[in-house]
Amino acid sequence: MFSSLRSLDEFCEDYPHNLIPTPGYWIECSRQKIAFPNQHTIWDDSESEHEDAARGITVEPQLERNCSDLYEDDEDSDNVPRKKTAIEEQWEQQQGFELTSVEQETYEKYFYGTEHWNYFTNDEDLGPVILSIKQETINGRDQFRILVRAISYTVHGLIPASCVFADRYNREEVVRSLGKEVNLNPPLTLGQLPDTPEELLKLDQVFIKSELKVGVIYVKEGQYTEEQILDNNENSPLFEEFLQLLGDKVRLRGFDKYKGGLDTVHDLTGLYSVYTNWRSIEIMFHVSTQLPYEKHDPQKLQRKRHIGNDIVCVVFLEADNTAFSPACIKSHFLHTFILVRVSARIKRKPTRYEVSVVTRDEVGAYKPYLWEQSVFEKGPMFREWLLTKIVNGERASYSAPKFARMQERTRSQMLEDIVANLANHAETGQIPKPYRRGSWRPIGEDPCMLRVTVSCCMRLYVPHSMYLKAISLSFSLSLSLLLSICKKQTYSCTQTRTFSHTQTQAS
Repeated sequence: MFSSLRSLDEFCEDYPHNLIPTPGYWIECSRQKIAFPNQHTIWDDSESEHEDAARGITVEPQLERNCSDLYEDDEDSDNVPRKKTAIEEQWEQQQGFELTSVEQETYEKYFYGTEHWNYFTNDEDLGPVILSIKQETINGRDQFRILVRAISYTVHGLIPASCVFADRYNREEVVRSLGKEVNLNPPLTLGQLPDTPEELLKLDQVFIKSELKVGVIYVKEGQYTEEQILDNNENSPLFEEFLQLLGDKVRLRGFDKYKGGLDTVHDLTGLYSVYTNWRSIEIMFHVSTQLPYEKHDPQKLQRKRHIGNDIVCVVFLEADNTAFSPACIKSHFLHTFILVRVSARIKRKPTRYEVSVVTRDEVGAYKPYLWEQSVFEKGPMFREWLLTKIVNGERASYSAPKFARMQERTRSQMLEDIVANLANHAETGQIPKPYRRGSWRPIGEDPCMLRVTVSCCMRLYVPHSMYLKAISLSFSLSLSLLLSICKKQTYSCTQTRTFSHTQTQAS
């Protein structure tokens, strides 16, 4: 499904996807047939017209083939029924596509606004730790839902009541038992202040962005360098049509919604931009042709300072024989490029777009995938697909080392402040005593062992080829072993693993 391009010996047979192979980036394939070095080819059930293609494919013939994808539906084939793609079927059923969930949404979804209890400690190894716990009954079985937060990881999951070796009538003993499994020292202390849920929600919302700024650049035939691309100052009719699909053209002066770093008072960053509010996410697009243009500035710094500080960039390629290199836009922030190509030679309506995606090695794959569909007609389905891909690309990029380290510093400081505040109130007796049970109800014996799904959310910095292997692994470990491992980690990743938690008799 994906092709890593660290060397020219490694490529998908759909190479080059209108993209120039670039070290440090991987290209998402639009077919399920991939050639890996020293491995057999991976096939899907569909036929490929390039079954016997050799590895020495040149750029020009491939681009000619890609261009033919845009021509697929000619007048003679319009009346021939064809099978709907998986994307089209999903669109008909749901009128939308799945946004990548983030670990920070767990507390709001499962705990906030419902009765639960928060415990804290300042572990000698992990530092500040906060445990949120609540009781649930799922499929007639009593469960404990837990959320453990530390500086470098978050663990969320369900534990069957039968798997906790403690008096289930006593919440403190249940929590004490969980703490012992992880070897937390000092033990967990109740931190039930009135504003604690709000503080924890605020901690999560720092990392849940409802406002995004996204770059959009316009590339014409024969343009390969940053200077050539950012020198474009006029919109073609096809590019103008594409911008209308992305969002609304807004006058920046006096604009009172999310501005994405653009000036809305003095017109210092251009007169107009493109904005949309989509699924309660505000997106301001930094369109290269709408940013300030200075003819005597060959580097076009006024444009680059906005686009170069975005994480996702949409590349509108209006060309038949030009490929794009992600390295041509020099930036430490840009991690994902979503390339949308049209051909000026094609006059069919509605306009047909061909999508390619290239991403930095340290960013994993994200939905919706190109192998499900990579050529689209202009319309609501393509807009929904593209905006979903943009937002998911941004969220996937947060796991890259540059952004993960920034988040970890912020998370560390906020966790330390919350735990210090709880500890201060506990010392002065302002936190309710543990024996005040609230609605904690007695839980009976559950003789049946259940399989526990635990979402272990950590940030692991691995190259893309290793990521592919990592996502296919499944583990069967006890919760105590999981958290003991987490306690020793100096790196982390975002994965969901399934664990069998086995009750053990205390010695």
